Amino acid sequence: MNRRKILAYVFIVVSAFITGILIFNYVIMPGLVGRGDVVLVPDLRGVEVETARAKCRKSSYSMKVIREEHSATVPEGYVISQIPEPGEGMKERRTVQVVVSAGQEMAVVPDLRGQSLRQAYLTLEGEGLRRGSISRIFSHRKGENTVYGSSPSTGSEIPAGSRVDILFRIREAQRVFRMPEMVGMDFQFARERLEDLGFSVGRVVNRKLDTGFPNKILSQSPPPGSAIKEGETIEFTVSTVE
Repeated sequence: MNRRKILAYVFIVVSAFITGILIFNYVIMPGLVGRGDVVLVPDLRGVEVETARAKCRKSSYSMKVIREEHSATVPEGYVISQIPEPGEGMKERRTVQVVVSAGQEMAVVPDLRGQSLRQAYLTLEGEGLRRGSISRIFSHRKGENTVYGSSPSTGSEIPAGSRVDILFRIREAQRVFRMPEMVGMDFQFARERLEDLGFSVGRVVNRKLDTGFPNKILSQSPPPGSAIKEGETIEFTVSTVE
């Protein structure tokens, strides 16, 4: 008898639970979603700000720009993000907050002339720019070795993080080196070392491999052991892997 009572009690509890779920899914939830003062928030991301404002008005919302941020991917004047997220339900006449793109952050190329390489590197870093390739010219006049010019030139406005190539004047005779063996080395590491020593990295050929590591030097010109003068150009074949 007690067993029957327990089974009946369990049946009643389970039935009540299932009934509650059904009522919530098919009666309460549709009622909430279907309320006239609740509307789904439109997707404003990647939309021009005035068009986004019009979309909000159509959904009975207002829109507020809370801040602008620089973006390398979203054009100036377009929405980057929003609160609430697209598709969320919100009452009419509420405000959708958006972050709008201020466009690509720009930087001005500083005047590097007369600086040492180290000073030039620090100056570029302070302006949010990166060093590019180093080309050297030689002069027999007395004085310090200093930067002669840059590309882009002083005063140019370019995207922040861009590379600036440096023309460096050396006031001494060209030194002669023996070309080292660089096959198998990481290309970026080798390039920075060579440029620090006064060489220029010229043509770089990429060769796709099925296996192995990317950015490895596969061949070089001049070959190892060759005599090479300071400032001359070196060419590489570098691996790429899918």
